[in-house]
Amino acid sequence: MSEVRHFLHLRDWSDAELHGLLDLAARLKTEGHRSREAAGKVLGLLFFNPSLRTKVSFETAAAHLGAASSLISPGQGSWSLETGDGVVMDGNKTEHVKEAIQVLSRYVDTLGVRAFEADDAELARMASYAAVPLINLESATEHPCQGLADWLTLRELFGPKPAGKTFVLSWAPHPVRLPVAVPNTALEVASRSGMDVRVVCPPEYVPDAPRLEAAAAACARHGSRFDLVHDQATGFEGAHVVYAKSWGAPALAAEPEREQALRWETYRNWTVSPELMARTDQAAFMHCLPVRRNVVVADAVLDSPAAVHIRQAENRMHVQKALLMQLWHLS
Repeated sequence: MSEVRHFLHLRDWSDAELHGLLDLAARLKTEGHRSREAAGKVLGLLFFNPSLRTKVSFETAAAHLGAASSLISPGQGSWSLETGDGVVMDGNKTEHVKEAIQVLSRYVDTLGVRAFEADDAELARMASYAAVPLINLESATEHPCQGLADWLTLRELFGPKPAGKTFVLSWAPHPVRLPVAVPNTALEVASRSGMDVRVVCPPEYVPDAPRLEAAAAACARHGSRFDLVHDQATGFEGAHVVYAKSWGAPALAAEPEREQALRWETYRNWTVSPELMARTDQAAFMHCLPVRRNVVVADAVLDSPAAVHIRQAENRMHVQKALLMQLWHLS
């Protein structure tokens, strides 16, 4: 039996492999692909956290291939699940993921897991329990399926080799502290795509150093620029893409929630506005959704022709269909 191939991190897949997936996704999108080639297969979807796009796009992708899907929401119609390693289960958790994932592996052909609290080590443990491919539907550190959709969108805007184009990842205000999965992944995608990358954020909200170092190294391999800018107006100058996303500061992780709530008010003026977008080179505006209007981005930007967030959301379905075909050896 061949070794199971999981989809946990983009870094586990080479540039050539990811471009192959994107080529397939682009073709499936153009064709409006529907088939029965995965008839009899089942996609399991284990959601510890809420979802709209991830849930429906994966269910739809499976249906377009003729496969069935099964949704499991722990504690809501199924047993509550413990994820910790070595935990004494004398609390309110009924079953451990070690058993749950092993059992589900005997029912389904691929299992997707969304667990916002799962770090790399916990995600790796979950994958070790699975006898079928496990897909990261968003963890504490990465959102690789969103990353594929973002990359496809960038290719649609600029072609497969967007050298000379500038990608701005801009921190945005938000009333609650958000995880770093999407900005981490957007940073990896942009740097691996060959674009010039500019991280624009307040000094307190600099991403983790290893993520910045990896992005800078990827840019160096492609001969592109990498910059970290703390002035928003300067950071937007000449950009071709602005990807706005709020994230909590790793350096402030231990700060009390009340202090974090007050801190975001300090930077409320970081909302992406028409005035800021006017400083760009007619940039496209990107966001993973859901988005808080007139907090993260102004209505006038989000409702303008420059906004491609709906296209990004649609592309979730196409890239995930391509991913399922790859994992099921259908392509």
